[in-house]
Amino acid sequence: MKLLLLGLPLLFILLIFLYFTIPWVLIYMGNLLEPNPPGPAVTYGEFPFRLEYEINGKKKVIQDTLIVEYKGVGMNEGQGKFRKWEQRLASGNENITLFKNDNSLEIYYPPGSSRYYMDDLGDGESFSYVFPNAAYTEIDGRITRSGVISADDLLKLYNIKLISWDYTQPIKNDFSSNK
Repeated sequence: MKLLLLGLPLLFILLIFLYFTIPWVLIYMGNLLEPNPPGPAVTYGEFPFRLEYEINGKKKVIQDTLIVEYKGVGMNEGQGKFRKWEQRLASGNENITLFKNDNSLEIYYPPGSSRYYMDDLGDGESFSYVFPNAAYTEIDGRITRSGVISADDLLKLYNIKLISWDYTQPIKNDFSSNK
């Protein structure tokens, strides 16, 4: 009788544990068994760009190069297996920063997706630049907000106007499995 009183709560706890973990284990196992996507023919690309803007009436130019590298195969429960890309700026900067104040607000121009530049957008996916808008990240204590700031608000609130965005076109890549 004591064994039954001890065993039922343990069995109940085990069933609850299995109820919440089995679906995730099955998703993980399914992803592991899924074949890897074919690798790209081109695994490295450099994409020079030039951004001209005006801040407080002064014209400024940022010239840099976006570097994109293939980093293997990634996996998650939403996409399954996918090609991983890493992008960075040749200058070593994290962003194409237009304005930064006291590490709480940064306004920057996003250069684009590595998948776009390496011709790895999926069927039905598209990419468009935010020009003449910009992006921002704002840190308020433990809360971080980010998004797109319109060209009108950029000019009205921060006296910044994006003038031109000259960039290198994406490459044509091949992902056929017959390599």
